[in-house]
Amino acid sequence: MKDMLKKLGTLALTLMVMFSMVTSVFAATQGTITLHTGKHNVNGVEFKVYKMMNATVTEDGQSAAYTIADNFKDFFVTNVSQNATDKQVYEYIKTNVKDETFQNKVKVYVTTKALTPAETLTGKDGVKEYTTTQTLEAGYYVIIPSNEGFTPIFTTVAKANQHVYLKGKTPDVDKTVDGDKWNSAQVGDPIRFKVESMVPNMTGFDKYTFKLTDTMSSGLTVTKETLNEKVTIGNKQLTDTEYTVTVKGQEITIEINDFIKYKDQANEAIVFEYDAVLNKTAFTEDKETNTANVEYGNDPDHLTQGTPDTVIVRTHKLTITKTDGNTQEKLAGAEFKLYKGNNTDGAPIQFVKTGEGKYRVATATDLDKTETLVSPKGADGVKGIIIIDGLDAETYTLVETKAPDGYNKLDNPTTITIEATSNNNGTDVTVTGDTVIVENNKGSLLPETGGMGTVLFTVVGVGGILAVLYSFMKSNKKNKLNENK
Repeated sequence: MKDMLKKLGTLALTLMVMFSMVTSVFAATQGTITLHTGKHNVNGVEFKVYKMMNATVTEDGQSAAYTIADNFKDFFVTNVSQNATDKQVYEYIKTNVKDETFQNKVKVYVTTKALTPAETLTGKDGVKEYTTTQTLEAGYYVIIPSNEGFTPIFTTVAKANQHVYLKGKTPDVDKTVDGDKWNSAQVGDPIRFKVESMVPNMTGFDKYTFKLTDTMSSGLTVTKETLNEKVTIGNKQLTDTEYTVTVKGQEITIEINDFIKYKDQANEAIVFEYDAVLNKTAFTEDKETNTANVEYGNDPDHLTQGTPDTVIVRTHKLTITKTDGNTQEKLAGAEFKLYKGNNTDGAPIQFVKTGEGKYRVATATDLDKTETLVSPKGADGVKGIIIIDGLDAETYTLVETKAPDGYNKLDNPTTITIEATSNNNGTDVTVTGDTVIVENNKGSLLPETGGMGTVLFTVVGVGGILAVLYSFMKSNKKNKLNENK
């Protein structure tokens, strides 16, 4: 009997020790959830928090044992089995949590059942962090955004404060050229492109790839040496050792190295900036397009692509018609210089002649350049007309350096303002100010001081004197003859 009591006492002590060990390992945790929305505009968006499973969590917060929450039992009966066990539900969630079909089922269920959320967070303009005000019991939660552009967020509350990051359907790509969705430029000018995206949600991964690709049309020249790239994540500008640049023909790639280290910055902005140069073939196209996209994922051989974004760059032509100010006859032989801006402080623009009266803006690599524009002789459709390709929507100053023969050269420069407007981001453009008529007037002859009237007067005067002398000599001779008689 004593041995029996001793054994029972030992068993009880063992159970007490085991119980104390269990209670020291698993604790009834409570905490909050902080939602980070990053660069997303969530003004007015509701984020409803629901508990799907209960949990007991280890003190270090690294492990948990789950049981089905009462208000989600019907969901798992429908989608797993009539008698779904906690383990079966655990495996079901683990397998399907990233699947959009599963996510949609959860959204439909909470709506159909009219479940009361544990808390609702409401987005505000300019606010990027939201923390639940209610103390949440340990468990597995889903946060469902009211905006369909965002995906539900699933997380375990296993510590005092759990941080989660809002995820869009895909990292968005917003591309601009010189700050707009389209722009005009002059051949030879550098053009600054900017692409904004975001750090994706990398929860559950230990490696990740993120890179930008940009494909430029033939009228844009890009080289690694002139790219002048800049990459920022959040408020930090990356050094050139933190990303890799590749240029192949018209395509550039910028891949961020060791991207997984930014996993705690989910939804923060990623900004790429870089240059291209509008080249001499740009004016032959209706427009230059430039398309950027991002690729991302944990498997570098099977990356997900975002939604591409395209911007447009255009150049414009200028037609100068040289005419007689009175007859409007087109005039050949006038010479001009053209300056960018509303004065002649800088150097005149250089051109390459492409035909009779036709010019395009020269590039740095062109050899046969000229600063002089000449109104051509040619036939009626060409005479006196200068056409310039490759100009910006900008103010220009035209200076006449030589007038046509017989005409006065203009004293004052001509100001030209080319304007381009579009209602559909450069797909269709209305251009004004791209034609100008420059008039010259003939110079009248100055009065002469050596005309024939003075010569005749002189001749007549001399003749009269000679006539008087002749008459006097004749009269004098006659008088002498009379005296000799």
